[in-house]
Amino acid sequence: MSTEQLLGLARMAMAQRAAQTPDEIIKVVRDLAALPFLQPKPTDSEIAEAAKQIEREFEVVLGPAHTIQASGHKPWLKARAHEINFRYWRRYRDFLIAGGMSEHVVNAVATVTDTIVDLAGDPNTEGSWSRRGLAVGHVQSGKTANYLGVINKASDVGYRVIILIAGVHSNLRSQTQERVDFGFVGRDSDQILSRQTNVDRVGVGEINPGFTATAYTSRAHDFSRARAESLGNPLQNNLEPVILVIKKNPSILNNLIDWIRGTSASKGGLTLPMLVIDDEADNASVDTSKDPDAPRTINRLIRELLSLSTRNAYIGYTATPFANIFIDPDVENEGQGKDLFPRDFIIGLEPPSNYVGAREFFLSDEDSLTVDLTETDEWLPVTHKIDWLVDTLHPSLTEAIDCFVLSKAIRILRGQGSKHHSMLVNVSRFTKIQGDIARAIAQHLMAMQLAIENRHALPVEMALRDPLLRALHATWTKHYSNAKENWQEIQAALHRAAAGMSVVEVNASRNSGKLDYGKYADTGLNVIAVGGNSLSRGFTLEGLTVSYFLRNTQMYDTLLQMGRWFGYRDGYRDLCRLFLRPEASDWYGFIADATEELRDEIRRMELNGLTPMDFGLAVRSHPGTLLVTARDKMRNAEQIVREISLSGKLVETSVLIASEAARTRNIAAVTDLVEKMMASPDVSHDQVGEGRFPNHLFSGVSSDLILDFVSSFGTHPGQLDVQTAPLTTFIRDRNFDGWHVVLVSSSKADAATAKIHGLEFGYQTRAVTPSSSGRFDNALLVSGTKRRVASRGLERVGLSETERAAAEATHDGSTNNIADHVYRSHRTRPLLMLHLLQTHTQNVPHEDRGVHAAYGLSFPGLAAGAKEKLVSYTANVIAYRELYGALDEETDDENEVDGE
Repeated sequence: MSTEQLLGLARMAMAQRAAQTPDEIIKVVRDLAALPFLQPKPTDSEIAEAAKQIEREFEVVLGPAHTIQASGHKPWLKARAHEINFRYWRRYRDFLIAGGMSEHVVNAVATVTDTIVDLAGDPNTEGSWSRRGLAVGHVQSGKTANYLGVINKASDVGYRVIILIAGVHSNLRSQTQERVDFGFVGRDSDQILSRQTNVDRVGVGEINPGFTATAYTSRAHDFSRARAESLGNPLQNNLEPVILVIKKNPSILNNLIDWIRGTSASKGGLTLPMLVIDDEADNASVDTSKDPDAPRTINRLIRELLSLSTRNAYIGYTATPFANIFIDPDVENEGQGKDLFPRDFIIGLEPPSNYVGAREFFLSDEDSLTVDLTETDEWLPVTHKIDWLVDTLHPSLTEAIDCFVLSKAIRILRGQGSKHHSMLVNVSRFTKIQGDIARAIAQHLMAMQLAIENRHALPVEMALRDPLLRALHATWTKHYSNAKENWQEIQAALHRAAAGMSVVEVNASRNSGKLDYGKYADTGLNVIAVGGNSLSRGFTLEGLTVSYFLRNTQMYDTLLQMGRWFGYRDGYRDLCRLFLRPEASDWYGFIADATEELRDEIRRMELNGLTPMDFGLAVRSHPGTLLVTARDKMRNAEQIVREISLSGKLVETSVLIASEAARTRNIAAVTDLVEKMMASPDVSHDQVGEGRFPNHLFSGVSSDLILDFVSSFGTHPGQLDVQTAPLTTFIRDRNFDGWHVVLVSSSKADAATAKIHGLEFGYQTRAVTPSSSGRFDNALLVSGTKRRVASRGLERVGLSETERAAAEATHDGSTNNIADHVYRSHRTRPLLMLHLLQTHTQNVPHEDRGVHAAYGLSFPGLAAGAKEKLVSYTANVIAYRELYGALDEETDDENEVDGE
């Protein structure tokens, strides 16, 4: 009997609340293992592993979703619940629990999907109506499980035609179709479309085969009129709901629209209620046309598709909602109907507690899961052409492959040998270069497999005479020696780990390999996936453990969506490694903070009863939106002008001017402000914080002193969010009554010390990256994955005990790892943070770059009923491109062939 079989029985028992504590769980598992019909009997280690896994699963919780909605919606689902047979949902619920999702999480999914289906609208409501919504999740966080729940419940309540638009790439569409087969249809869609007599049951079909939706697409085939017509059953005649999983492609959408028009009873549209779910809704769906009467093709076709039904609902799913919020909410025309702005509702989805996201990789104070890539330009520059020659592996890529093999061996020792295990290599958008790298990796992997096969069973000393085994041991020492597994155990498991590994290209080429995890469900697929943009949106690499990422984009949505390494890593999170360039790591940290703030906007607006229109305005006025300006505007405009709110926001001078004159001037600005505060009878001074030298906190500082300081401080023109004019305009308009100012001191015992007007403090140390070209000419870029000058938690300085307690209450009273924006949300007075930094060059700790001054401004949010003060920021588009990189292509260099 396998551990998986025992787990299945234990999950069923736990769904009946059979146990709560670890001792009770192990007893349940032992009792199940002792059942007489189970043969062969589970071993003690299998029982222990199953109990540990059940513990992990039932420790997972899912926080509540947060909803903002337009006024006027009348809830209907709960009032009708007693008369609805939730057969699709019940079957899917059982499927989730059998797959290892805890009852706590499933119940939370049930709650949020109730909300979404209710807001989508009652399909039994007569007349013509159309609803628009958006669900905002996290990258690789379980959005698919959520919208499958919505699809099942929507079928139960009466939606008859469900169209799932699954991104722009065929591999993602195929993967999504497989999940729909398992989570909704319950039968193999390839067999359905090939009209086989006996169709295999899969997923939910094995739980209850008594009913099934009608699938008009399959894993192998996108929508085709010929195949749809061969099924011989017009849409109107289907007794069960109809599901189509299509690619976001003009020819596919056109064919589907024409077919629906031709087969519907009225020959012009449907009277059946239609639900359209748009996965990756920020990609290609958004209309960026300047002419509202001539929308972009994909946008126009989705709106035409919706307009075919008199009762329709559109729900977009995305982890990066920036583009969706820039849709003009007022656009409507006769041919396409209303645009896709989520005017009716926006829901912020929380990930389960075992989710490993941007925070864990880039904002956590725990041991880093990231590895800096340096000196890779000679091997493969970040910006390169299609004819660049790659015929060897960079040493860092070889190290990443070593990590992949070692982590598989460790997972075997942890009882996870039959689980999927994947590595991502994403270094170029050109399929030619992807192929060259895949071949080089395959050659290296074969040599490693042979060396391991011949030497893994030898005594350690003899095995390590081989250079490849010696390299593996060195990588183990560097990355995994702190794990509980020792080298001798790992060496013995290496052959099983490496022998079945393969290399697969995943791109738009017809000859590229396919990732089919379903075929290896019982044994696990062990694969190194080499690709480009085909791997960058939506597609899930199961068991992804090691990622090697070398790309150039710095646009919010593209960069976040490339984060395939986010997700769930139960039992092997400590083995995960992400190899990427330091500047990319910095940007991820910056973006993680910015998106976290925007998610908090949804929570705040929910509490205040605000609407999606208000959220759209909030996102548009967020300082970070300077980075997500629509690309068509970047092509056509000479300048970008954005009205921005700084309420509840932080800005910092993280780009230092490298010149001696600027350095001297800015240190003098800090010194002058401290002197004026010390001399003012209205300003109080306290020492706060722990360490050898506490921080110096000044209270009751006038806005005039702050304005003088900001005006006299020299900021680098390349850093758009600290432009002096909009900052001083905002400070004047808000007319703040009394500031907090903190002169920040290092808490390290060995910090170098100095005095300003008798106040002793310790210099903070920061690594910087010199830049002498483009937008950041003559600059020092303050580094660290947080892309922040201030240390985490500094923004709680100046808060009252009540304010601090209120912030910490949102984290169950814990002060560990609370984001600064949480403290900022409870701030009633603005805070100026003064930093004097002892700098050294990144990766060269002893290369002194001198003492530099920097500052940060933390602004409180608006008081209830107060009107926002927006200020204008301006960016020259040419400089903008230099700062944020060239436009990144959305597809690989070989265009994907259109569907039928």
